[in-house]
Amino acid sequence: MKTYQASILSALTCELGEGACWWKERNSWCWVDILGFTIYIRDAKGFQQRFDTGGYVTTLAPVAGRNELVAGLKDGIAFFSPEQGMGSRIAVLEEHRGVRCNDGKCDPAGRLWIGTMQMPPEEGTGNLYCISGKAAPELKLAGVTISNGLVWAGNKMYYNDTHTRTVQEFSYDESTGAIAFTRVAVRIPPELGWPDGMAIDSEGMLWIAHWGGYGVYRWNPVTGELLGKVEVPAPHVSSCAFGGPGMDEMLITTAREHMTAEQMAEYPLSGSVFHVRLPIKGLPANYFRY
Repeated sequence: MKTYQASILSALTCELGEGACWWKERNSWCWVDILGFTIYIRDAKGFQQRFDTGGYVTTLAPVAGRNELVAGLKDGIAFFSPEQGMGSRIAVLEEHRGVRCNDGKCDPAGRLWIGTMQMPPEEGTGNLYCISGKAAPELKLAGVTISNGLVWAGNKMYYNDTHTRTVQEFSYDESTGAIAFTRVAVRIPPELGWPDGMAIDSEGMLWIAHWGGYGVYRWNPVTGELLGKVEVPAPHVSSCAFGGPGMDEMLITTAREHMTAEQMAEYPLSGSVFHVRLPIKGLPANYFRY
């Protein structure tokens, strides 16, 4: 197994860092602190901006043809830009007090797939939705627990519900957005934590942030084989994204949520954001088409 060492990019001590993405048009990394109600944007020169959102913000994706991001919020999605701030809701998912959005990504056709979860998590109380442009959100998977990583590879979609410790493979029709479960592609051993955010490289391999696993792990979704690891000096690794001018860099977010004082003393960089340059290129993020 090949190992790589991540270095600290920003010592933010996010409570729950998430939503890593690369914003090519601005040559910038973006991420969120879900529980800190904050969006961060950091350009290639190291200039970092912080935006208070006034509520939960869970994921980010660039928008095609607009100099904006789409952001997952507590109950829906909205456009965001550094100049205009957060706009009004453009879609509402679930208006329940104890439910919020979680991870989300766009498919090759520009649809936004975004999950919901109970706070605190309860088995089977979350859902996965798909938003196609201005159309109403479509329920794709019901009864998930902690909806997390999503990537697409040709006619396949890979998805993890953290609670299951597995990555599921679905058949995927780009023209319609239809999916159907086909098999479990990856099983995460208990000693490696739980699968969280996910990215895909140019060879079709999955890079999965492992909550409780001290790193981002590279898995072969065809064979289920563990191929490599980016080591991170924090236990709770929450999301990862390829980016940079050559698409050979990775941004990694971590969290300090639920950690004791003793654990924080042992892993003081928990909640920081990390960076690594890899010998493998990632695939660029898909854009939301509205």
